[in-house]
Amino acid sequence: MDLPAYLAERRINPTAFAAEIGVPPSTIHRIIRGERDPRGATIRKIVEGTGGKVTASDLIPAPASPEAA
Repeated sequence: MDLPAYLAERRINPTAFAAEIGVPPSTIHRIIRGERDPRGATIRKIVEGTGGKVTASDLIPAPASPEAA
């Protein structure tokens, strides 16, 4: 499950979720918009904060395939 889907399911906004897991709201907003890839500590907080519904692999973009180049 991706993070926006989780937030929609819980009917919670990104700012409230950020407060729940102890990260700046701008971090969550940037992750959702694809402007930032989360780092280790943030990934752990999101996975724990969602009870594992959002996994690390949901948060880390897949590498581009050589065929796409």
